[in-house]
Amino acid sequence: MSYSELMAKLEALLFAAGDAVPLRELASALSIGEDEVILLTEQLQRRYQRDPLSGLMVLNVEGAAAIATAPGCQSAVESYYGRVRDQKLSDAAYETLAVIAYNAPATRAEIEQVRGVNSDSVVQRLIERGLVREVGALDLPGRPALLDVTEQFLMDFGLRSTRDLPAVDLMMYDTVTEFAGKNPKEPERKAPPKPLVIAIDGPSGAGKSTVARLLSEHLGILCLDTGAMYRALGYKALRTGLEPSDAEAIRTMLAETDMTIDLSDRVQKTLVDGEDMTPYIRTPEASRAASDISTLPVCRDYCVRIQRELATRQALILEGRDIGTYVFPDAPVKFFVTASPEVRAARRMKDLEKAGVTTTLEEVLREMEERDRQDAGRKLAPTKRADDAIQIDSGEMSAFEVVDIMIDVIRQKEKEQQTYRTPQENAGPHE
Repeated sequence: MSYSELMAKLEALLFAAGDAVPLRELASALSIGEDEVILLTEQLQRRYQRDPLSGLMVLNVEGAAAIATAPGCQSAVESYYGRVRDQKLSDAAYETLAVIAYNAPATRAEIEQVRGVNSDSVVQRLIERGLVREVGALDLPGRPALLDVTEQFLMDFGLRSTRDLPAVDLMMYDTVTEFAGKNPKEPERKAPPKPLVIAIDGPSGAGKSTVARLLSEHLGILCLDTGAMYRALGYKALRTGLEPSDAEAIRTMLAETDMTIDLSDRVQKTLVDGEDMTPYIRTPEASRAASDISTLPVCRDYCVRIQRELATRQALILEGRDIGTYVFPDAPVKFFVTASPEVRAARRMKDLEKAGVTTTLEEVLREMEERDRQDAGRKLAPTKRADDAIQIDSGEMSAFEVVDIMIDVIRQKEKEQQTYRTPQENAGPHE
């Protein structure tokens, strides 16, 4: 089945379902892997975003996906169908939802401890509205029920998961952290820890982008595709008739170039002079241009400055070829993902076929080996494993198996190092 056929069938399934559909069910219906479903849903979302006439959007919610109407169409939808929920939530309901969302799974007793009043009736109304559900029970006398928010809650509030919730205010956070067995008087309350940076390096085609996206989804940390930055600049050079390896020409180009990285929708848009370059940068020509332009110190400095600035404002997962050795040598968590050239070429071949690019496996392998030599042999920030990076050979592993290894390492690092924060720490415990 071709890539366009898979995309059409995915869109039809989501449209017909109406509600969010688990990724595993979509994978089964389309006879593909869940990681491919993730890529398809992201591409469908980008297609809607690029179409100014579309009134639809794709929502990714806790391992599920759904088609929904775009926010700009809300008034038109409501004028025809009426408000989906005429009854507004009370302040008590919002407070109870917040306690459950930030502390899920939570018991009624825990909610009462935070709010200071009995919340049974409020919880029951939230269950009836489909915003809260029971997900189990504690093995204690009375078997108190464990409560969590639903997919409907996430969709109503425009969230992919509870990890996307903003940080709670300090007064509530003191109560929530005490509730979770933490001391709200800990020193880091006075001096907030700096954002966590996770570096994922490796050669082309090793699966870095896929595992970075999956890890981002699991941890709730935004992912920055650094390679896309160099591809975008290389593509601009080609389009303007410049040689990507011409240092002086590229220096002049960069002086007149405005690059912005938009991560607002958890789908990276690499904007060059206001134009989203995403549709143009995955071709062999863009790859060769990226390899050439990334060897230029002026280009490296230009991109690294943007990357480091982004990481001062938020936790980030960065993937590339020299993140742990050059861009963020002090990153607390580093991985080096690799595989044999043959395995990587086969993977890249599949991506190109899905994108409608005609080539041969031999040509892809030849280009990949040439780029490996260029990246490993360049004087400035060559591709290599950092001394403190965990190496993972993805050749015989699925993307999910690679992510499982990464999560184990990250959790161990978190126990050892308390001076970095992640979105979960901002918003309270979720696991």
